[in-house]
Amino acid sequence: MTYKNTKSLFVLCLFCTQVAANSSEKDNENLLETIQIRGFHDSVVKSLSYKRLNDQISDTISAQEIGKFPDKNVAEALQRITGISLSRVQGEGERIGVRGTTPEQNRTFLNGQYLASADWWISSQPTRGFNFTLLPADIVSSLEVYKTPQADQDEGSLGGSINIKTLDPLYTDGDLALISTQLQYNDLSNEFDPQISSVFNWKNHDQDLALLFTASRLKRSLRRDGLESWGWHERDYSKVADNQYITSNNKAADLKKVWTPGGGGSAVFQQQRILTTLTSGISYILNPHWQFKSHLLYSQLEADNSNQNFLWQPAIVLNNGGTLSNPKFIDNTLVYGEYGQLKGAEFNTSMEAIWRKSQIDTSSIQLELSQSIPRWQNQYRFGFTHGGGGTSEDFTSQFSTNTDYSVSTEHHKNIVANYAVSPLDAAQWRLTEARKDAQDATDSLVYLQADFKYELMHQSLSDLQFGIKVKKHTREFSRLRSLDGGIDGLASVLDTNLAEHPAAFIDNYLTNIGNSDTLKLYSFVDIASLSQAFSTLPFQQEIETASRFDIQEQSLAGYIKLLLEGESYRANLGVRLVNTWQDASAFKQIDSQTSNGFEWLTDQKNYTDILPSANIKFDLDEDLIARFSVARVMSRAQFHHLMPSTNYNVTQAQGQGGNPSLDPYRATQFDAGLEWYFEESALASLAIFNKDVESFIEFKRQLENHEGIIMSIDRPINGNGGSVRGLELSYQQHLFNGFGVIANYTFVDGSRTQQLTDTSALIPGTSKHSFNVTSYYENSWLSIRFAYNYRTKFATGIGEVTMDNYGQLDGNITFSINDKTDLVFEFINLNNEIAYTYERNQYAPTGVYANGRRFYFGARYQF
Repeated sequence: MTYKNTKSLFVLCLFCTQVAANSSEKDNENLLETIQIRGFHDSVVKSLSYKRLNDQISDTISAQEIGKFPDKNVAEALQRITGISLSRVQGEGERIGVRGTTPEQNRTFLNGQYLASADWWISSQPTRGFNFTLLPADIVSSLEVYKTPQADQDEGSLGGSINIKTLDPLYTDGDLALISTQLQYNDLSNEFDPQISSVFNWKNHDQDLALLFTASRLKRSLRRDGLESWGWHERDYSKVADNQYITSNNKAADLKKVWTPGGGGSAVFQQQRILTTLTSGISYILNPHWQFKSHLLYSQLEADNSNQNFLWQPAIVLNNGGTLSNPKFIDNTLVYGEYGQLKGAEFNTSMEAIWRKSQIDTSSIQLELSQSIPRWQNQYRFGFTHGGGGTSEDFTSQFSTNTDYSVSTEHHKNIVANYAVSPLDAAQWRLTEARKDAQDATDSLVYLQADFKYELMHQSLSDLQFGIKVKKHTREFSRLRSLDGGIDGLASVLDTNLAEHPAAFIDNYLTNIGNSDTLKLYSFVDIASLSQAFSTLPFQQEIETASRFDIQEQSLAGYIKLLLEGESYRANLGVRLVNTWQDASAFKQIDSQTSNGFEWLTDQKNYTDILPSANIKFDLDEDLIARFSVARVMSRAQFHHLMPSTNYNVTQAQGQGGNPSLDPYRATQFDAGLEWYFEESALASLAIFNKDVESFIEFKRQLENHEGIIMSIDRPINGNGGSVRGLELSYQQHLFNGFGVIANYTFVDGSRTQQLTDTSALIPGTSKHSFNVTSYYENSWLSIRFAYNYRTKFATGIGEVTMDNYGQLDGNITFSINDKTDLVFEFINLNNEIAYTYERNQYAPTGVYANGRRFYFGARYQF
């Protein structure tokens, strides 16, 4: 037999192996990828087949389903899955949580491996959660959510893990070329932006070598209108006259622990995002026993932006001996106050204009060599991923005056600020601060992995799997701060005011937010003019030692897993052993009164986790499956929680400290599910779960003095444990004449008692109720679907901030002109939902934001 025929036979054997009932999960996936998808109905069949064949409790959504929804990145596609909760930033899905956990407590993988990322916003905290704005939905073959772990899968997820599968070139149509073009319109920014993406695949004649390439470039101009506040903290006040108070450190203060804002304003955020993503994949069958695969990804997000915010800053008044008059309190929260001018000071509040040059990127190299010989399947993998970037230039200007003003938060979803010096009297607001700051972060991981599978040839023992993996994970973070930007420094060099840089105010500002008393019109800055003036300033920068850190984690993991199989059941039993070495280095503050009182220190920590798991699947009859699972899981603490330093924002007078001694989240979880596949594309399922968490991270908020400024600082500690339990219901069915429905509901109940206060508290990331409802119609030339996603309020895990109930309506209409061409119309947030966050109670709003509606018009063409 010739070598060419031998390779062809090997390809055929691979396919036959995939069809076998005892095939592995990976083989099942490859088989399913060969299915010819001709419509939404068939793609639903494919996703249900993934779910049915999997040994774990899981959910899957295929690329064809994603293509029928108006989802522009992977996170927005994942929101359609039961148990998934989406967090949006500037109206775009950015992070996801699984089963009532925060995004940072779940791992995201690309083809089974970690994918690094960073954040562009200069005040962002580096976390373990993946930034999904870097991944367009077009690169996806399927999205897999594993809600119960297996020993051979990476540790680190408290709620569940997300695996983003890209197309395998060998199991994709040869000579495939697909191009999609769209035009996006945002009704707030009033801009039209182009989008283009493409997929190309090639296979040789022998079907043993395949190459795949994807490329996309997506542009989005956005605007966010909002009312916001920050720095809420407890203050004591002493009475100095009728209805007049000053802040006090006296134990005999008249008012104690009053929940008080540090500042806020009416803000206009504008940004232009350009996402460029390139991927390539190679699959090559070397000989009858060896196969090689590689996957490369590079994605870059340009995110230049500006923010103009007319501020009210009571912290400046109260910290400098100013007075609070005629206060009103609800639930011990200061909901109204009048703030007087400061004696001997030049200003007590400001208008702030910021413009930034921001960019982040992620890249990944994955290499895999697999061997298949009688009774053995061996796999060797090596890879590297790097994410980085941030804000290279952050210009901040503050135009200030010394004025009486009042602030009210007593009305729901509204902040009313009134100034004695009018916000429209631009000449009275002069430049008092000029800064040029920067932020940079890197996230990188390198891994080496070997996995082995041995066929036992026993009546009930199917396979024995074992393996080892070594990883080195590095996370670095730093900021640069400019010096001498105040009224005695660079601001005085320009000696300018708002009137000298005028710009027309935006249209339709805060249309659906606030009332007639809300500040909806103020002096706006011409960013281009002010930027030109700033270019003449001799900015000098230094490293912000308070936020600089370098954390290195090295881990060694080994596992063993046994697969059992009988006539009506499949099971896997295993254990994963992980040892972690952590070096956390940062500038620790020695002298709190100066910006130079820091020393670079390294804290070391070592810990070991033993993580057993068991998954059992019973075929009760031909269409009914029962699943049970028990496992021990862990999730490492966030990077900015581990830094041995204090990270703060001078303008907002707030920040967070770190604690390198934090232990990981650890939990024991129990899961059970019942799935009824009553028709080809129909499913009714129920799943219940319970997670007993040993310890949650809590934050101790206190006022601290840094650089002579009193700031509100949160410090993390390992607090009491608690439980997260819930119920998932799912139903989908093709009804009649092209009509169908997909619906799911998740109930999560979390309970814990705070160690610091001995009171009950919300578990971060946990929405008690969430649901998705999708109705669709499809025939040979028309496809229509409307999808509504809703989740109830949840604690964000940042201080005591709560995100309020949020529901969003999206949709897609596709016209098939012929077998090659589709015309597409899509809309996002058609109901123009408002995002609302508050801290401790609803009289302490932290953000009331409108992001507008998005509309897409375009076409897809397959050569």
